[in-house]
Amino acid sequence: MTTVSRALADYSDVAEETRRRVREEAERIGYVPNATARRLQKGRADTIGIAAPSGFGALEDSHLSSGFVGAWTRLAELGQDLLLLPTDDAIGGTDRQSAAEAAFRRAIGERRVDGMLLMRPRRGDPRIEAMRRAGLPFALLDAEMADRPDLTAIGTDNGEAARLVCARLVQLGHHRCMVVGPHEDFDFALSRFEHFVQQTAVHGLTMEAIRAPAGESGGRRAVELILEHRPQPPPPLIFLTNRMTVGGLTALAHSPWVIGRHVTVIGFGDSPTLRHWLPAITVVQSPIFEMARHAVDGLMALRDDRPFQLVRRWRPMLDLRHSDGPPDASG
Repeated sequence: MTTVSRALADYSDVAEETRRRVREEAERIGYVPNATARRLQKGRADTIGIAAPSGFGALEDSHLSSGFVGAWTRLAELGQDLLLLPTDDAIGGTDRQSAAEAAFRRAIGERRVDGMLLMRPRRGDPRIEAMRRAGLPFALLDAEMADRPDLTAIGTDNGEAARLVCARLVQLGHHRCMVVGPHEDFDFALSRFEHFVQQTAVHGLTMEAIRAPAGESGGRRAVELILEHRPQPPPPLIFLTNRMTVGGLTALAHSPWVIGRHVTVIGFGDSPTLRHWLPAITVVQSPIFEMARHAVDGLMALRDDRPFQLVRRWRPMLDLRHSDGPPDASG
């Protein structure tokens, strides 16, 4: 019986011919091994956790959804199960956040997972040290963590993204811009703000940073405040997330200014809404689906103590559509 069990578990000390015959017989009689027993035998859960933002509207974020699907499909290809864990978007002190933290602690404390993929972590995220203490491998997705080269962090090359946007504005003849992004301490958002400060200076642009709650309502309120008591169109508006872009567009729709004619709008991250807005919105796109698959491969290599060639920064693309124009047309 031991030989049969080891053959079904694909142990290398069982001859290949024996393993083949055992698998064929198991298939013939319809035998399915008990997954729980096999995991106990191997001392592994064969499950990877993904901690992803779970606040209102998170599942509608096409950028996050693409990342989740990329990770999910890669795990399925590798024969691994997925445990999805919530990460509340609030800064702290909410019942929802407490429940999310408790679920995370249970997952790593009870060894329900072999490793963890954190999507959009915060600067100084306490979960990073919690996983270090637990001895669990982990990877970070949609994060730069420039000051932590020791971490397995995969993210957009935000320096290149800021350069592409600033070069486009200069090409169109602009001298100013407003950058609207989350006030929460997500690493990706802080990184984008920091790179825009650098790149606007390099390109001779004057930049004003506008911080608001992440999501559509934050983007809308930020633009409403920008437009308040302003008799002229605003300078180009750069939104650091796709959901904030949608909120900003809603506010602009209630103003006299026509996007692409009176005001330039450029967003980060695509969505069907931005592609089909009138006019279609120029966006910075990241290969988040491929980034997520790469993050899973890196995490599995950490789990199995295998070498892995990590690509930390992924090149973005500026998808030019119809929402950006020259200053003589946009104020």
